Amino acid sequence: MTAFERAQMTTTPVAHRHPRTGGTLLYVSQQMTREVVELESHESEDLLDALFEHLYNPANLLEHEWRAGDLVVWDNLAVQHARPNVRADGPVRTLRKVFAPAPSPADHIAMPSFSKAG
Repeated sequence: MTAFERAQMTTTPVAHRHPRTGGTLLYVSQQMTREVVELESHESEDLLDALFEHLYNPANLLEHEWRAGDLVVWDNLAVQHARPNVRADGPVRTLRKVFAPAPSPADHIAMPSFSKAG
């Protein structure tokens, strides 16, 4: 691994708490996740393979064919999303984002807890 590649790496937790629902969010993707550092190499590989198999299973995918006037809304924190084949000379795209404020501590959302299976 080059010094540049090492400089570009960041270690972040895999599991996060959704600030509004309190549910557990898994922060992994095939493009950005190399390993789960707390696990042995083979355990990490097996876990990521299983997560990606589930995440990219065709039964879990939604592909939208855009038409004029369409509106699509999703939870930006809880749904992995992308747009393929965007062309500079393609149709005009309008993107509007709405951000809701994070809940306050008074909302009493409990942090998730995790244990290593074994």
